Amino acid sequence: MNTPTIVKSSAADLEQVKAVLTLGFSSDALLRWVFPAASSYLKCFDVWMEEFSKIAFENNIVYSEENLFGSSLWHPPGVEFDNSVLESTFEYIPEDRVEVVIKFFEEFEKYHPDDAWYLPFIAVDPSQQRKGIGSFLLKEALKMIDEKGDRAYLEASNESNKALYERHGFVEIGRVQFEDSPPAFPMIRESSK
Repeated sequence: MNTPTIVKSSAADLEQVKAVLTLGFSSDALLRWVFPAASSYLKCFDVWMEEFSKIAFENNIVYSEENLFGSSLWHPPGVEFDNSVLESTFEYIPEDRVEVVIKFFEEFEKYHPDDAWYLPFIAVDPSQQRKGIGSFLLKEALKMIDEKGDRAYLEASNESNKALYERHGFVEIGRVQFEDSPPAFPMIRESSK
């Protein structure tokens, strides 16, 4: 098996990056709990990708496998993400779940450190999974973060992703779950310096 080659994506790759992340998260338990209808998921995740990718592209920290079989979006420390831009998607969340979803994301905020690099999204095209692409995407970004002597933060949305992140030095710092939601796990990786 060939070793995946990881590159930095430019804004010219935006649509392909959004597409691979959309495919990669299409069966994610947490996101599909938020948007259980397929049409709502596609419409709303596109809005989310547009907003979350903006910061990553502006700061030149979108890592992708060279064929765009996988991508990751990173936000530098101290960047404020305006959650209100996602409010338009809330009308697509089942009505009886909206308050729980808001509570869920407010809980994430309590764990999110201001001084850490943030990985909001990383995914591999389902047809290309189990080839090490996700690990190589992580390694490339973490190498850059380690060189700076900084910390990294993310929220794992399932147990198998959590295991991947733990193999790369992330430690679970909490568990977020309300009512019938799947659990998610805020995780931190301290500086290696």
